[in-house]
Amino acid sequence: MKKLILFVLILLSAHIGAARANGSSIKGVLRDEQNAPIPFATVILKNSSDSVLYKGEISNEKGEFNFENVKQGNYFLQVQMTGYQKFTKLNINIPENSEAIDLGTIIVPPSSKDLQAVTIQGEKPFIEHQVDRTVVNIENSIVQTNSSILEVMEKLPGVLVDQDGNVSLKGKQGVIIMIDGKPSALSGQDLANMLRGMSSSNIQKIEIITNPSAKYDAAGNAGIINIVMKKNKLEGFTGNVSTGFGQGRYSKYNAALSLNYKKNWFNLFFNYSYSNRKGFNNLVLNRKFYEGDTLNTVFQTNDYIIFPFNTHTPRLGADIYLSKKTTLSLLGTSVINSFNPSANNHTDITDGHNNRVSSYDFINDSKDNFYNYAFNAELTHQIDTAGQEISVDLDYAKYWNTTNQLFTTTSRNAADSIMDRTYLVGKQDGALYLYSIKADYSKPLKKNARFEAGVKSSYVNSDNNMQFLNRINNVDYFDTARSSHFLYSENINAAYLNYKKEFKKISLQLGVRAEHTAAHGKQVLDGQTFNRNYVQVFPTAFVDYKLNANNDINLSLGRRIDRPGYEQMNPFRRLIDATTYSEGNPYLLPQLTYNSELTYSYKNVFFITAAYSLTTNNITEVLIQDSQTRTTIQSTVNLNRFNYGSLNISYSKRLTPWWTTNTSILSYYGIYTGTINNYQINKGTPSFYVNTSNSFSIKDGLSAECSFEYNYKNLYGVTLVKTSYNLTIGVQKSVLKKRGSITLNVTDILWKAYPSGDTQFGNVNEEWTAIRDTRVVNLNFSYKFGKGQGARMRRNTGADDEKNRIQTN
Repeated sequence: MKKLILFVLILLSAHIGAARANGSSIKGVLRDEQNAPIPFATVILKNSSDSVLYKGEISNEKGEFNFENVKQGNYFLQVQMTGYQKFTKLNINIPENSEAIDLGTIIVPPSSKDLQAVTIQGEKPFIEHQVDRTVVNIENSIVQTNSSILEVMEKLPGVLVDQDGNVSLKGKQGVIIMIDGKPSALSGQDLANMLRGMSSSNIQKIEIITNPSAKYDAAGNAGIINIVMKKNKLEGFTGNVSTGFGQGRYSKYNAALSLNYKKNWFNLFFNYSYSNRKGFNNLVLNRKFYEGDTLNTVFQTNDYIIFPFNTHTPRLGADIYLSKKTTLSLLGTSVINSFNPSANNHTDITDGHNNRVSSYDFINDSKDNFYNYAFNAELTHQIDTAGQEISVDLDYAKYWNTTNQLFTTTSRNAADSIMDRTYLVGKQDGALYLYSIKADYSKPLKKNARFEAGVKSSYVNSDNNMQFLNRINNVDYFDTARSSHFLYSENINAAYLNYKKEFKKISLQLGVRAEHTAAHGKQVLDGQTFNRNYVQVFPTAFVDYKLNANNDINLSLGRRIDRPGYEQMNPFRRLIDATTYSEGNPYLLPQLTYNSELTYSYKNVFFITAAYSLTTNNITEVLIQDSQTRTTIQSTVNLNRFNYGSLNISYSKRLTPWWTTNTSILSYYGIYTGTINNYQINKGTPSFYVNTSNSFSIKDGLSAECSFEYNYKNLYGVTLVKTSYNLTIGVQKSVLKKRGSITLNVTDILWKAYPSGDTQFGNVNEEWTAIRDTRVVNLNFSYKFGKGQGARMRRNTGADDEKNRIQTN
């Protein structure tokens, strides 16, 4: 490592004093949506700084509650009651010498599930619309059980996964994938393979943040998808064990174990999951080459790839409460992914009159091992009882892989006689090291205001050595034209300021973030290098206006950046099949995006969001044809502009005591403009997306869920992705005194969720369909054990925010 990041340790100790007898009071009235009082509800008051329980009350017959002798500080209120959603009211500030705070009438919406469903799945609805994000509670979903993480993402509202595993959000590329607030250092196929191997059994929720604040790294044109893993926080010893089996064309099974022990000054937890999944990708492709308007050559390809994954995912962590104000959190995670994919590709080559000219068979046998481990240390200290807080985070991670491949290409003439057979051996060793440190400071100000600031430095170092050897008469000869040894390093230093202010009806948040990027890449074999050194500033603004108790308007503005992935800048040609390569572009520039969103909400159940964004130097994947050799190169270029507009309508409500719906309709239009390889591009097409998820309480301990997605054809760079849809149903039954559950679901019943499309660029027209193992019957069993009791607790870590950022595709 070229740069050493020093560890900063803050040693502060203090204790929370007893509440003053002459403190303030907080009172209010709980009512339902029909304005009826809610008696005997649990009302909890917690410190905003560390979420520690301060006081608890029970509402009376009239729904009234009253907290006496509340000392100066910043708090938030939680209301819990069977049959109602868990309600949270933030930013309750008690100034010095205050006598009484009257919160007035608080409307608590009904829960999306009845008592039996809550017992099994928790209190949160499947989809929650918050001010700055959409939260999908995966652990509450029946139809997501026994899926891989990538399959879960394919079913998220507004998310599309293409044939190569690339993720787009609401029709926009440039999504940052995070796990527990940490962006993955992997990108492209490597990231997709890791997510394919990981099971959904340990996911608590997924957060979709389309316009993050200045506290987050500025990367992510389309926004952030944050995968939050489960973490038990009950006092004492608790645990959960689960196992599942799925059958599509191939079988899939997984098992998971979670253990947690919390006592007084410490909390220990351990999670382990194992996934054995076998899937396939059948790419049927028709690639046409033109000379002017005349069809010259056609490549008709059938490529069948089998993916057998064996993935181990252990997590071990501890929270140590050094004092009532200071907490040290330690977390170690790992992913071990072994799989041996095999590909069989047959291609017929015909002329413009459909006469067969030649053909070839391409076979790839591969043995792949991917490993990563990561360590995080976080120290959080509450400076005072008013909510002033500081936290420091350290991160270290290593990702490495070994791949051994054998490519066999057999060429045949028009009479189907073998003309040639070649063997190519591939050996790949790659390693990536990541180091990061950051500090965040938060201070409440007078008159319901808050100031936040932070700094961060991250460094990544990558060494990727790909060797290819031509095997002739069982002797291997080094191929300098195909081999690559690519070195890449990147250092990002950042600082941000954030200011929040609460008025009577208006909430205001203004922020600015500055990032300095220094990157260096080198292709060792040919000596080709590139350097990047620049500073960018990213302002953000959020305004929330409460028209009245039922109506709310929110406006958000921001500027974001997407840096090219290091593999996207590697000029090495990666073999896909006998006539197709992928090639990096060392001259790629970062793309910059200006985002704006305007949202109207009614009773927190009906939402309308209008959005517009402008992206310059848009990073786009294209196909470039070599007319002499009839080979196709997949590469990445910068397009001049991408204009995007959308309108999203969503509705989440418990319609009857037994039926809850979460439904959204997104319409959008994007236009790509620019020049690539002397071809002018000015493409755009309107599209829409419909997603509805419905949960049903049938009877005691028995519930069901049905979801449907419809993706109308949409433009993804220069590719028109065709219409797809997905119908999934599932049922769940609680057993063993409601400590266990049995879940049965069928995903993609109609088998129409796989992608297909049409790519037109220059003199190439490519129609393709990528059939996948998406129709699967899953059976899962889960059991909770232990005698844990609810207790005061702090948040998961000090970082629901990002703790390190490495560019992803």
